[in-house]
Amino acid sequence: MKILLLGDFSALHKNLKEGLEALNHEVVLASHGDHWKKIENDIDLNYKSKFLPHNISSRIFPLLDINSLTGFDIIQIINPFFMYRKYFPTKQYLEYICKRNKKSFILGAGDDAFFWQIARKKMKYGPFDDYLKYDLKVEKFFLETQKTMQYNKDILDIVDGLIPIMYEYEVGYKSEYDKPNKIKKVIPIPINTDKIEYHPNKVKDKIVIFHGLNRYGFKGTKYVEEAFEILNKKYPNDLELVIKGNMPLNDYLKLMQRTNIVIDQTNSYSLGVNGVYALAMGKIVLGGAEKESLDSLGVNKSPIINIKPSAKSIIEEIEKILENRDNIESLGYKSRIFAKNVHNYKIVAQRYIDTWQGKR
Repeated sequence: MKILLLGDFSALHKNLKEGLEALNHEVVLASHGDHWKKIENDIDLNYKSKFLPHNISSRIFPLLDINSLTGFDIIQIINPFFMYRKYFPTKQYLEYICKRNKKSFILGAGDDAFFWQIARKKMKYGPFDDYLKYDLKVEKFFLETQKTMQYNKDILDIVDGLIPIMYEYEVGYKSEYDKPNKIKKVIPIPINTDKIEYHPNKVKDKIVIFHGLNRYGFKGTKYVEEAFEILNKKYPNDLELVIKGNMPLNDYLKLMQRTNIVIDQTNSYSLGVNGVYALAMGKIVLGGAEKESLDSLGVNKSPIINIKPSAKSIIEEIEKILENRDNIESLGYKSRIFAKNVHNYKIVAQRYIDTWQGKR
């Protein structure tokens, strides 16, 4: 098949592209590169002009390449707002493209109206309040409006189906969207485990714990900071605590490689892309592993250590690892095996193919 992947967050589509190509499909990835992450793509949509303001050039220039995004068997869009424009011309842009490709799908991934308005009410906790307070520094987000919900539904009406990447998106869409047949089963985040080297998770002088800095409020970094402050005082000779981020993806992965434990996000029921990268490297991962999330992935148990949005939760789990530090290598190996069995890019790519073809 000839496949277009449109937009990318945290290299999800990049890894999926590699899986599809390994299965002998022709794939084009068109994206903005997720800005400073500089994620590889085939068509760069991150247009800049010396003469026009960005809010104008970002609306006009994507139209210049629009015909290169037609004539595919499948088009899959990462998110209704992948162009980083609220409404215009994204809706018209997607309508034009979807009509000129055989089948079109969209992912439940990233921020959208169903996540902000429906899933938010269904979960015991989430990233919403901290994201508003620390990242956006506003009381209300545009994704909370009825206008945005209508736009989101309009985009769903255009495509042939929506594929959630985790429980958080599945629960929002299944609870509210009035065309349930369009909502497909959750497909796990893909990761190219062939490209990610596994090294036994050995501790040297100190246990290195890393949390990637990206969207401070959304990821729950404040809870990690609070936990690190306490842990650093209690275990100065046992732990090296690192919070760093906002760097190109390749640099980020190099930094992650030297760690023993990775704290993904504290405000999530599920694991994000960075957490899946850590699993593939053989790290012990703290993040979202609630029962609802595991059920949606179709797994009974996981090596991911589930944490809540609190410093206390993080400290308790780190101290358990400290008490059993001889198990770190074996726990890291279980992470690697889980990544290969659940998130392997070829296995996940086949699930997408089956979903696009109506087989699951």
